[in-house]
Amino acid sequence: MSLPTAIERHHGVMLNYRGKGLLICGEAGIGKSSLALELIHHGAILIADDVVDFSIETAQLVAHCPESLTGLLHTRELGLLDIRRICELNSWQASSSVDLGIELTQQNQLPASLSTPYLSKEILGKPLVMLSLVVNNPASLKNRIDSWLTMYESQANSIENLQLWQLGKLRFSA
Repeated sequence: MSLPTAIERHHGVMLNYRGKGLLICGEAGIGKSSLALELIHHGAILIADDVVDFSIETAQLVAHCPESLTGLLHTRELGLLDIRRICELNSWQASSSVDLGIELTQQNQLPASLSTPYLSKEILGKPLVMLSLVVNNPASLKNRIDSWLTMYESQANSIENLQLWQLGKLRFSA
């Protein structure tokens, strides 16, 4: 497989989950690959683990798996896994569009808000909306991701619409 010439390489895990390309970022050892394994067991498709290559194709940001990492996922507890043997053959694919990102953190770094606070990451000049999730929250990461995606989808796949809806709910009539 030959990649386009403009490539950027980033540390993280790339999945396709619920029809959305999700980039999971965070410091080494925070649980990116363990979260990916959990989501794969719930229908996600692994694109790349640890190293993700990015390109622009027809104005869309696309993530690719480096050839040497095809189908592989590494967790600190389980070691190197061939995800196609653990799950199904179709649990891995070579590339996916990139729609949203998740930044895993040890502690909340964003101010409390009734609307979802977002971070932004730029890859190859394209902005990527990132949701910051604290790993030691009692609600599971999967449940929080599913809730966020459901809200996002209910607002026409638009972060702006989601934030406007949330802010609109804050207006109290006198």
